[in-house]
Amino acid sequence: ETREKVKEYFYLQYSNGKLHKESEILDFLSPILRREIKEHNTEDIRRKVPLLRVGDHSDFAMDVSCVIESTMVFENETIFREKTTGDEMYFIHSGVVEIVVSTPSNERATYLAIGDGCYFGDVSLLLGIQRTA
Repeated sequence: ETREKVKEYFYLQYSNGKLHKESEILDFLSPILRREIKEHNTEDIRRKVPLLRVGDHSDFAMDVSCVIESTMVFENETIFREKTTGDEMYFIHSGVVEIVVSTPSNERATYLAIGDGCYFGDVSLLLGIQRTA
């Protein structure tokens, strides 16, 4: 049943060869259907990210999955800068992200590379402090 609802949702989003804003369509739906669609759309990322796997913390995982928004990032693109305040965290669906930090001599150095299923940006978001990398 959810599959059919999701199909209808995408049909509405791409009807008449036009791309409609997801938020505009979702605003017209009931809260329960809106949540079902958001849960369906984030199913793949929830499988990849251990923090979001449904299990002991299913309410948390589902609540977080309902506010996730897809973002496409291109190679060598800066997602955010060190020492800025963040109000977002990121979950990696596919690809690799290099965490780059400034050295004492003001050079940039790769601190860590993370990939599918990892997340970053959580420290600033959760603690309300400047980004650490």
